[in-house]
Amino acid sequence: MKKNTLTYLLIVAIILGLILLGKNIIKPDYNNQTKNPYELNIDSIGQIAKEKYGDYTSSIIALPFRTAKALAVDQENKMYVSGEGKILILSQKGEKIGEFETANKTATALSIGINNTIYAAFENQIITYSTDGKLRKKWPVLETDSYITSIAIHADLVYLADAAKAAVYVYKTDGTLVRSIGARDNKDVTTFILPSYYFDVAIAPDGTPWVANTGKHKLVNFDSEGELKSSWGERSSAVEGFCGCCNPSHFTIMADGSFITAEKGIVRVKKYDPSGKFECAIAGPENFKPGATGLDVALNSENEILVLEPNGGKIHIFKSKK
Repeated sequence: MKKNTLTYLLIVAIILGLILLGKNIIKPDYNNQTKNPYELNIDSIGQIAKEKYGDYTSSIIALPFRTAKALAVDQENKMYVSGEGKILILSQKGEKIGEFETANKTATALSIGINNTIYAAFENQIITYSTDGKLRKKWPVLETDSYITSIAIHADLVYLADAAKAAVYVYKTDGTLVRSIGARDNKDVTTFILPSYYFDVAIAPDGTPWVANTGKHKLVNFDSEGELKSSWGERSSAVEGFCGCCNPSHFTIMADGSFITAEKGIVRVKKYDPSGKFECAIAGPENFKPGATGLDVALNSENEILVLEPNGGKIHIFKSKK
């Protein structure tokens, strides 16, 4: 009996000792008034090490819009920006060339075709304009609930990324539908998972389309018939990958096949080689105002990287020193 009592007392003493030890280890330092005892330090998230950056110069073009939506560049390096119910046309140096209203609606996507025809998306419909703002053609509405977030043009084909339908539609320049790529009810690898309305399409040097499958953190390549060719990308908070729910939000492709990507959430602009291998960071959160999101990206013929900051009223221009 005495032995059992001693054993019980010993167990109780050990438990009390562990409780006191744990309390001293994890107890917040309430006497330190300069420190929040429950603070979660996330300062390192989104920071990019200096050695990860490429060697680029940067400049800024201020826009007359408080909010802008889309950016496109033509073969003469003129820039087209949609914002506040207008389309603004700028020279390569940022000088205003022209501006016209778009019936109190702001284009959700822009692209420039043959003879500088402006292709502008207004959620569920494409309208084309001349550079002086004259309406050329209104295409039929895709679907009432469609939402076009990107336009890419190659030869006589126009690719429309519809975020609401999670599909890319391929049209002739006259508005005739050729085919569609992807659908929400498709269960295979080509399905586009879109947690938010960021859905970009761009054309590679070989003329085939690449599409941002943002929910899977991948860029996906299709052949001219809409069949899957390849893909790359991985989810990671490291600078080499894509983080958040759905990235890259925007991207474009250089003449050598390299990719320029933009991310929302932790905003950063990066370069990858034609195989999808990370090369360098171009810009990080420090380059943009807090809360920046939806950075649209474009290229001109001099390989200047143009980044539209929609809520900052700016176009950032990055150029490699090499």
